[in-house]
Amino acid sequence: MSDQFIIRTLDGEGGSATISDYGAHVLRWAPAGQPDVVWQPSAVYLSEGTAIRGGVPIVFPWFNSGYDPEPDGTDNGRTASRTPKHGFARTSFWHRDESASAIDGDGNAVARYTLDSTEADEATLAQFVGNPHPRFHAVYEVRSGSTLTMAFTVTNDGNAPFSYETALHTYLHVGDVEHVEVTGLDGTEYLDTTVSGFPVCAQHGPIRFDGSMVDRIYLSDHEIEVHDERLDRTIVATSHGANTTVVWNPGESAGNAIGDLADGEWRGFVCVEAAANRANLITLNPGESHTIAQTLSVLQKL
Repeated sequence: MSDQFIIRTLDGEGGSATISDYGAHVLRWAPAGQPDVVWQPSAVYLSEGTAIRGGVPIVFPWFNSGYDPEPDGTDNGRTASRTPKHGFARTSFWHRDESASAIDGDGNAVARYTLDSTEADEATLAQFVGNPHPRFHAVYEVRSGSTLTMAFTVTNDGNAPFSYETALHTYLHVGDVEHVEVTGLDGTEYLDTTVSGFPVCAQHGPIRFDGSMVDRIYLSDHEIEVHDERLDRTIVATSHGANTTVVWNPGESAGNAIGDLADGEWRGFVCVEAAANRANLITLNPGESHTIAQTLSVLQKL
């Protein structure tokens, strides 16, 4: 492992997390006495320019390969061709803010990271929506204890507006995804990105998983509960500043084809992502800031 890949432990009252300076990437988190809540695969590969699998990748400034909004704000069901996939935040070395308190007043261990537009090349920045020369300052703060809170703030430091997509791409550890129900989205519309044109569908009842891919963008920021029969617990995910929620599991066929996952590891997680993406992307005028945040907690016993 390169000396550049620094992994830090955040031991708060009632819980512990690990985080990598590369990508400001939370690798795992567990409340005291609990199995991990934030999932990581059996083998974690660290390589510059390659995103880390599992944990909580920061998606910014575009989601997947990006989206070009229509003038009327409707979603056209198409994707752009921006690179790298999910943006450059997750493959950048962030700066740890040494001035951040190690432990806050609630007993949470705190880590704060920063990233500036000056650290990305101009060809990459030119792919921003609405401004080929954006100037931004990003701050990511993690608080680890009996709950885990992650907050990602972007400030427009330039003299012209720009737009961006973002997500906290959280992998949640489950005993077996086929014995999981996700609730909190009943009646909500979603884009089904497994179907050409991303048709708008409506959720009826809980989300269940049967071994086929689930990849949905819900037009909601409601509190989500992940009910896990095998681990006999419920994970609660709340978000702030997000206007969409992404739920993803690759399923058996695509999951077993992912190079940095062992066969069958797709069963061990479901992604519940606090997001602002596609037609619901964020636009910042000069001097404006926006924060998306997600908090995870656990209810033991179903």
